[in-house]
Amino acid sequence: MQKMSDGNQPGQDSTEKLIESLHASRKKRALIINPDYLDDENLPEDERTAVLKEIFNRNIREKQLSRIISHITPVLDGSHPPSALVYGPTGSGKTVTLIHVLSTFTQVAEKHGVSFHYRYIDLTSPKTYFGALNEVAIAIDSSNRKYRKGIPVEYMQTRIIEGIARYKGFVTLLIDEADNILPNPDALLTFLAKTLPRKISCRLILILLTNRLDWEKTLDPRILSFLKKTDIIFEPYDALDLLEILKLRAEKSLHSEKVSHAALRKVAAYASRETGDARKAVELMAKAVKVAEETTGYLGEKEVDIAESRLEVDKTSEMINALATQQRFALQACYSLFRKGAKKVSTGQTYEVYKGICSSEGCRPLTQRRFCDIISFLDLYGLINARVVSMGRYGKTREIMSSLPDQVKQSLCKSIH
Repeated sequence: MQKMSDGNQPGQDSTEKLIESLHASRKKRALIINPDYLDDENLPEDERTAVLKEIFNRNIREKQLSRIISHITPVLDGSHPPSALVYGPTGSGKTVTLIHVLSTFTQVAEKHGVSFHYRYIDLTSPKTYFGALNEVAIAIDSSNRKYRKGIPVEYMQTRIIEGIARYKGFVTLLIDEADNILPNPDALLTFLAKTLPRKISCRLILILLTNRLDWEKTLDPRILSFLKKTDIIFEPYDALDLLEILKLRAEKSLHSEKVSHAALRKVAAYASRETGDARKAVELMAKAVKVAEETTGYLGEKEVDIAESRLEVDKTSEMINALATQQRFALQACYSLFRKGAKKVSTGQTYEVYKGICSSEGCRPLTQRRFCDIISFLDLYGLINARVVSMGRYGKTREIMSSLPDQVKQSLCKSIH
């Protein structure tokens, strides 16, 4: 058999043409100019700040801006405002709004000859009391130094007191997710609201952010007395606010001639209907852009619908992957019956299928009572819909139904078999 040289391999020209053709097709369908604006994690700090300024210049969060500014403006006249407790769900713009206002206010205060400083403390991941003190100390020292475990709490408190004592005028501590201190935040708030102000000459303002509207009820009443707080509420973004945010992101990141305004409206409508979370809205837009680049090269309403379905499937798959083995078997039993055409099934029917799955997997089944607890858990997470119905003299049973859209259900059935 004749051996071909490397330079004359059959099909090389056609392969090159295919590569060039696919590359050209991909470039033709490309929508993205700057992908960083579709993901804040990749956006440089200065560009992120510029985007925030543009958002606020469009009168988004105008009411909250006015409330916050009114709260701290007395500082310019030498008055000491009370602490503030800022409530709002995830993605409602609490953190970015406060950082924007405080950084701008720092510049204004300097023009008025007032010494004003703020420090941001990130407690978005759960912390112990020691861990929270560590974050406060790092923020005040403006360093990345973390103190080792085993150091006395009193030493950490002293470091914080000495750090703040170097400042004059007003110092604001902006504490993000202040409720995220385990087992409870009372010790930290007692130190910050009661002990610390007595040990320093500057005037301390606490601004506490939380996602929990009921957090105040979990606090010791004495702490609330120390705080003398003002409440500021951040409602979820509405569709109009989300649309303005999406338009700004699209202007920065996408080819405008390839984006339908109706598509952005639909993204905003989806996000406002569910959570009003700006991050989720941008995530959905980014997913829709990916769908468009894979297909038509144009972002329309159809691409948004496909992206929304994919996100729902992704979220459901993530939840299923996190289930324990017995929970997964119980869910598999439910959807095995649904796949056979059943609209509603009883706990007893599902339990029999569950036992068969356990047997085939070589796993010991739980008792029916424990199985019912798992059904309640799956109902709580929205993977099924279970309700108690009366069977007359035969007692009560749970009626189990699918709670997911058809496309998600089909994907779910595949993933658990």
